Amino acid sequence: MLVSQIELERYMDIKFTNRQSHAAEYVLEGLQSEMESILRRPIEVQSFTETHKVEYNNVGIPNTSFFYDYSLDTTGNVLAFLQPPYTYYLKNSPVVSVQSLTATGPEPGSSTISLTEGTDFTVLKYGVDVYRTFANDRLNITYTAGLDGSNIKMFRLLILRAAAREMQNMHDDVVGIQDLETRNTAPMTTGFTAEEIASLRKHRRVRIS
Repeated sequence: MLVSQIELERYMDIKFTNRQSHAAEYVLEGLQSEMESILRRPIEVQSFTETHKVEYNNVGIPNTSFFYDYSLDTTGNVLAFLQPPYTYYLKNSPVVSVQSLTATGPEPGSSTISLTEGTDFTVLKYGVDVYRTFANDRLNITYTAGLDGSNIKMFRLLILRAAAREMQNMHDDVVGIQDLETRNTAPMTTGFTAEEIASLRKHRRVRIS
């Protein structure tokens, strides 16, 4: 979590009861999820796994073809690759690193091959460029992605402000129920305000269609 319950206590300058602490955790988790939904990307670096199917038009070029291209690695071995590579756009960005990328053939019992970064694929901020795949292969990609939210101070402040409003609303509602009467307090905004959402716009992910 980007903001802890203890940090919220310090921000509001109060000490939560056990029940309020549990409520604060729910509020903070919900607000972080809401912010990530607005931005269309995680605000903390996390691990993800995705599966992609290689399109039929992304077919390996036979080495007897005039258009076949190759290079040599540091040991002098031939490295076959496609020109140009095929780009796979990942659901979460910015991509920090790729832990593994494997390719499995479409036939039952097909072997799984581990692809090597820098030789078989290149990591981009929004996905991967893959050079060595064949039609209908299944790619399994494990990667880490997300914004470095702990160093984007605005994120923490916006969550603290919204959480403080939520907790104040909750307190007023509970006191009103205990008193068996409606308290004459103006309703406060829940969630993020329109102005707060607008301030997040530059960090929002634009979908590529």
